Amino acid sequence: MVQKIAVSLLLTVITSYAEQTPNAQETVKAEISFPRIYDLTRPGMRDFRIPKTGCFNCHPEDGKAVAGKYPQLAGSEWVNGDEKRLIKIILCGLKGPISVSTIEFPNPPDMPSFGKYGANWDDQKIADVLTFIRNSWSNEGTYITKEMVAEVRKEVGDHKEFYAPELTKHRKQPTFK
Repeated sequence: MVQKIAVSLLLTVITSYAEQTPNAQETVKAEISFPRIYDLTRPGMRDFRIPKTGCFNCHPEDGKAVAGKYPQLAGSEWVNGDEKRLIKIILCGLKGPISVSTIEFPNPPDMPSFGKYGANWDDQKIADVLTFIRNSWSNEGTYITKEMVAEVRKEVGDHKEFYAPELTKHRKQPTFK
């Protein structure tokens, strides 16, 4: 019931925006994309848009894997696990083989950077997107804040990309306080 109300409210806002803004219908179609199970009423969640050039350009909106190509976001230990590791992946990108939920992806396409050397998203947008992913589908992760992203951004500095083994050798990295 809450989800239906939240989606209905969001659609009302989008429709109103589209009616009042020239060419808005094309913008809305290109930028608004979210899983139907996303609960917009959960505490700490913000109203934001994920561009089609973001997560859903590669990962399906249902959070499931694309066989042999893109790992799932739903139920993934990479999404639900260490916050710093996930932030590093989004900031710098990820290359090479990876195992997600016991499924091997021996030669996946490179995950692009959404930080300094890629899309250059700001800390708030990265925090919003990661909170969205960590709380959609079957995921129930902690919220990511822009302060957490800023801390990791400072830590990674000029690092351009990560390989999965770099991020798994210290599985239990300290989490945020």
